[in-house]
Amino acid sequence: MAHDRKPARGSRRQLPAVAALLAATCISLPAAAQPAERAAAPQDRTAMELTVYNGNLALVRETRRVSLTKGVNSLALTGVSPAMQPATASVTVQAQKPVTQIDQTFAFDLLTPEALLRHSVGNAVRVIRTNPATGEETTESAKVLSARDGVILQIGDRIETGIPGRIVYDALPPTLREKPTLLATVEAAAAEPATLDLRYLTGGVSWQADYLAELDKNGSSLSVQAVATLTNNSGATYEDATLRLVAGTINQGPVGFRPEMMRTMAAKDAAAAAPVPSQPVGDMHVYPIPRKTTLADRETRQIVLFESARVPVAREYRLVGNGGFHLRRVPEPVTVNAERLLRFKNDKPAGLGVPMPAGTFRVYGGTGDAADTFLGADHIQHTAAGGEVVLDLGQAFDITARRVQTDYRTQGLPKNASESAHEIKLRNASASAVTVKIVEHLPGDWEILKSSQPFKKASSNRAEWSIEIPANGERTLTYEARVQR
Repeated sequence: MAHDRKPARGSRRQLPAVAALLAATCISLPAAAQPAERAAAPQDRTAMELTVYNGNLALVRETRRVSLTKGVNSLALTGVSPAMQPATASVTVQAQKPVTQIDQTFAFDLLTPEALLRHSVGNAVRVIRTNPATGEETTESAKVLSARDGVILQIGDRIETGIPGRIVYDALPPTLREKPTLLATVEAAAAEPATLDLRYLTGGVSWQADYLAELDKNGSSLSVQAVATLTNNSGATYEDATLRLVAGTINQGPVGFRPEMMRTMAAKDAAAAAPVPSQPVGDMHVYPIPRKTTLADRETRQIVLFESARVPVAREYRLVGNGGFHLRRVPEPVTVNAERLLRFKNDKPAGLGVPMPAGTFRVYGGTGDAADTFLGADHIQHTAAGGEVVLDLGQAFDITARRVQTDYRTQGLPKNASESAHEIKLRNASASAVTVKIVEHLPGDWEILKSSQPFKKASSNRAEWSIEIPANGERTLTYEARVQR
């Protein structure tokens, strides 16, 4: 690692007021010698590894060939991510003879008309005007006084704002580059070929899990395909990379300086892969992708992680009550539709039993003319092998509940205590019998005093009833509860 680093330059200022006027800018380059640099370009790569995390973060590791001269070498690494976190960059050079690392610099101030004008403040330029009638060109010397919110030029004994023609520059500022470049200065004991190892963290690269599920016509099983969706907005292309996907949440620490993201997603591609087994690393899971992958800038790519053809599921209809019904008088009835849930076990008998990364589960199904209907989607959290997945797909059209508070009283009861009575009328307008789970949240210390149906105390603040409703039929639940806050 370098002993000393030059600070990274500030981010690029935008000059929208002069951008259009700079379209005709010219550059005249003399044959002046530039500081010697040893190129370490993307085509010199011998290996590329890309580890992508859920939280818009990726670890890039790559190896490049480089030819060293004896003495001080300035190695220019192009093709790096503009969204690199410079403080995380590590450059190591390996050769037969000793190589001493001196410093490294991330040069991200890119060559644009705006940047060229900004870097010319205080310097002389030439202004070329064209006579619109004759086409004759005249040239004047000028000095750039300012490029802030416009341009100010001193031409002879006058000051002009705007650009009265084409500006010609005699040289490119050495700090401007066509592409983001990581510069590493090393001192080599001999002239010889060497290997350069580069590692850094970058933003702009992320992945998420997406699940495509098909519910069979009986509604008793799902076919599931898990896909990793990778998106690259980092401004760099990772070609022929060994890819690893990390599922889990990490603390990135203080990010510090980051250059401006310069590109956005505009392309999408899909690629299938064999099932990918995960490997536990610390408290996270890593999915090594067996095939090398190219992830281009502004691209979304999908890779299959695993599949299961038949996952047994249990359908559930649920009605959840508000705890406020037990704390105050509620005079008006409330009508709601039941929630539609699917439950399944993430275990081997179900054809799964693998760590399931957090992501969006989309379920399709139906029969006849309604086959392949989108039934709903839900987001799941990271689910370990053996865990349960519960999908809330929305509300059931045909299953409704009308609830009313039939009594509420506080007189004659201890302080902060109240008693309330409730009636919940359930209706099933479908052609099949269904079972509805009613979940009532009760605050504080509570007790069910009476109930027309059996219930269970599911937790310290929740009572549950399971009630079967016949096809095109109704059922009514009544109960009384006492709560004390």
